[in-house]
Amino acid sequence: MMNDELGKQKLLDKYQQLEQQLKRIKLNFTSFAEQESALQQEANKMSLLVSPEEELLARYQVNLEAFKNYYPDIYNFYLDFEPKKYALNIQDGFVNAVDVKAARNFYEYPAFLTTKLQFDQFLHSDMLKKFHFNESVENEAKFSHVDCLDNIQALNHPKKQPFSFDKRKHLCSMIIFGVAAGYHLEMIAQKFVSQCLYIIEPDIELFYLSLFCINWQHILETIDKKNGRIYISIGEQKDTFFDECMDMSAISGRYQMSHIAGYIHYISDEMDEIIKEFNRRYFEMGQGWGFFDDGVIAIAHMLGNFKDNVPIISKDAQFKTNCQEKPVFIVGNGPSLDDLIGLIESYQDKAIIISCGSALSALYEYGIKPDFHCEQERTFPVAEKIDHYCPKEFLENIILFAPMNVHPEVFNKFERKFMAAKSNEPSTAMLMATESAQKYYDAYLYINPTVANTALCLGYALGFKEFYFMGVDLGHKRGGSHHSINSLYYSKDNEDKGLYKIAEGKETELDGNLGGKFICDDFFYTSNLSLSRMIMSNEDLNCFNLSDGSLIKGARPLLPEEFSQQFSKLSAFNKPELVQDVFETATIDDNHQLYQELVNNLAFDDFDEICQQLILLSQKPIETFDDAINYLMDNTKVLRASKGHVHDLLVGTLMHVQVTLNHLLYGGKSEEDGLAVFKQGISYFNDFLAIAPQYYRENALTSHYSDSKWIRKLAESSK
Repeated sequence: MMNDELGKQKLLDKYQQLEQQLKRIKLNFTSFAEQESALQQEANKMSLLVSPEEELLARYQVNLEAFKNYYPDIYNFYLDFEPKKYALNIQDGFVNAVDVKAARNFYEYPAFLTTKLQFDQFLHSDMLKKFHFNESVENEAKFSHVDCLDNIQALNHPKKQPFSFDKRKHLCSMIIFGVAAGYHLEMIAQKFVSQCLYIIEPDIELFYLSLFCINWQHILETIDKKNGRIYISIGEQKDTFFDECMDMSAISGRYQMSHIAGYIHYISDEMDEIIKEFNRRYFEMGQGWGFFDDGVIAIAHMLGNFKDNVPIISKDAQFKTNCQEKPVFIVGNGPSLDDLIGLIESYQDKAIIISCGSALSALYEYGIKPDFHCEQERTFPVAEKIDHYCPKEFLENIILFAPMNVHPEVFNKFERKFMAAKSNEPSTAMLMATESAQKYYDAYLYINPTVANTALCLGYALGFKEFYFMGVDLGHKRGGSHHSINSLYYSKDNEDKGLYKIAEGKETELDGNLGGKFICDDFFYTSNLSLSRMIMSNEDLNCFNLSDGSLIKGARPLLPEEFSQQFSKLSAFNKPELVQDVFETATIDDNHQLYQELVNNLAFDDFDEICQQLILLSQKPIETFDDAINYLMDNTKVLRASKGHVHDLLVGTLMHVQVTLNHLLYGGKSEEDGLAVFKQGISYFNDFLAIAPQYYRENALTSHYSDSKWIRKLAESSK
């Protein structure tokens, strides 16, 4: 009896302590003052979480066994783990982590109560990130892909709906920054059904804390039973976590990242960097997918170029050419080109010059002829732009190189030219499926998105090892010029023609190569990342950057005076002879052998069948949220069962459609409303699938021509 009285008194003491803590906590959470009653109830429940040390150790063992079944790597890591930075502090049955050096608890108040307040705050927030495809661009080329997306996106509610997580059961995806004690994971697992859960914990010792606090076995089993996926990333990862997220999302379906909730459990210096990196690079999740019409164009242009007998670069070109010691100037059309033109002119006899796209117009105005010119975009207006760059005579003796999906009319403007296969294209999948292509050709990963990427990628493939970026700014100073003022973007009076604009709110700020800050759009930022990956993936590739533009990781910043000291010691060489030797050694003239084989492998019937299979999926009843989720996943499964270029023709448009349908499903004012609009959207996708086979048959052998307001504006501004 005496023991019972002591137990009650001990429990009352705990209640009183919690009440005092609640009063102090409310000072930090004033927006939740009206929830006093609910918070008191939570405080009363806290006694249920009080555990003697034996129970905490038992929980640790159970959690380890759970990880042994679900994530063996985590089990093996923590099996004999000994923390150094934090010590576990068990006070009155509540677990905390104490920073040994600072002698400070990680949680100022009981972890469960602090987390419950935080979770309630999250439920009434709008912590969402979404892909935003450009809905304002006119469909000048009459692409069926664009019409399909426009029709689905038009179903979105015209006014922004008030959004909170409180009344919702389903989440598409969720990324959780921080685990620590982990009580929020239990709350999330109980509250939501999520297709994908990404858990990021950079501190291995804080994750260790969770093994004593929460029931990981219950969390993992609960999410597994709901058919969700959990990706757990533990340890230092500032430079790797986003790429890992990209890889993991590709497994589940990249579209699932299009509507992702973010939960931030705590902030530290390292966590802050991770969150900034996620926000900065999130747009990459929704880029580079391609789309159906674009894929048909790629195939048609590849076939047209093979028919015109355009040579293709040999896969072993860099081992056969003798140019490794010769420097190369990669000349972009950034604003810093104007300040570097004197250096290019002074040392042009000591280096190979590659002009990138519209930089040719500036070089022409400055009277400098490049040795190579490269282009990247596949549409017909590129050919029209070249007509504006310079007169036809100036192109004589310049060698063009470009991806094989660039328009045949572009290649036809140059006497000497060669092409290369670009990775992740339907045309490349077709080509590389042939026996001769696998033997003689290669597909290039870092060839896009800009001509600077093409120049570095194919320049290196030719055998050159030393590159100097000049005017490869990939950004501009706020309020400054965005391209060379001597290029087609500016008039003779240095007035901006209005041909280039960054969408408001879409700019990214980057550190400058020679100091300062620069802004760029997503396109140039992606180019920057691709250049860095190319450089850092090849140890024998040496890059120097003279551009007063965005910093390119892996390329050494070089001041003009350093460059002059370096180049003044070099000797001039016979460039025409070297260039001709490289061209003859590095390229293969197919002599029309592949053209007919590729035409015979267009697989029209296989493409028809896949479209019909996708249409049939919508015939199943879609009455619940789970039905809608399964429909999206089944689309992915059907397409993954297809092969080669047939798969590649549809995968980009399918992912775009999945994203737009996802926005309808998860973005309605209620889940019922979202489901209703989702079902309407499927009909527009079926309309696309019904016409796609005929479009493919009619356009796979015809080069694509389209009008462009950009070209008309350029022509008018030149009058």
